[in-house]
Amino acid sequence: MADVILTGASRGIGRALALAAAGQGDRWWLLARDEARLAAVAGEIRARGAEAEVVVGDLGSVESASALGRSLAGKVGGGATLVHGAGLWPSRRERGGDGLERAFVVNHLAPMALQAPLLEAGKLARILVVSAGLLVKGRFDAARTPTGADFSTFRTYASTKLALAVAMRGVAAAHADLDVLVLHPGVVRTDLGARAGVLGWLLSLVKRGWEAPEVCGARLARILARPRWSAPGIATWMVEERVQPWPAVTEDAATQQAVAEVTARLLTGVGRP
Repeated sequence: MADVILTGASRGIGRALALAAAGQGDRWWLLARDEARLAAVAGEIRARGAEAEVVVGDLGSVESASALGRSLAGKVGGGATLVHGAGLWPSRRERGGDGLERAFVVNHLAPMALQAPLLEAGKLARILVVSAGLLVKGRFDAARTPTGADFSTFRTYASTKLALAVAMRGVAAAHADLDVLVLHPGVVRTDLGARAGVLGWLLSLVKRGWEAPEVCGARLARILARPRWSAPGIATWMVEERVQPWPAVTEDAATQQAVAEVTARLLTGVGRP
């Protein structure tokens, strides 16, 4: 395997995947905001005999994600794998300086912005998206979802995951030589969606019965080792390690068109709030 670019690499599923699959990559590019945590993961990967590079960056805006993509496009070799592991389950509505809701950016627009320069430079052979089965509960509203006007702690997470899954199907169709997989990784015990107060305490109790990140990381490492995930021009949907039909919500033509139009417009900065 050639270079592997992994977002969300400092903790949770991302860290677990990097450590489980360290030997599968010639060189790992570990991307997150926390430099100290990234350095620790990089050290563990190197101890396993693989190369690792730390990339400190923020996926909180289209501009920063695009800049990271351009920088990586000048550094990684051809035939690289990109794993979109970063994600956000928001507890409240937050809008950035661009007027866009934060989870919509982190979960959808930023991955698209990050990969665009890498695709343009011909550096990517495969893209794996760590998505969520909850996307089936998503409802993408072109006029409201990007700014969080339809915000809810549950629905926003589902809708932003839906948006990226739908968009990646379009990316696969536009790049027939690209191997694309979108998957639900399992119900995993991480700090995603952590809350303060009584609700947070109850959630922490529930999570004790969920799968450990290391179990999920090992599963994703097995998937990463597969020689091919998808047929040319078609993205694959997988639940844990099983290929499944795409959820009906992703097949909706109106949703597909709305996601494509909004994504293209916002990535170019046209019509942002």
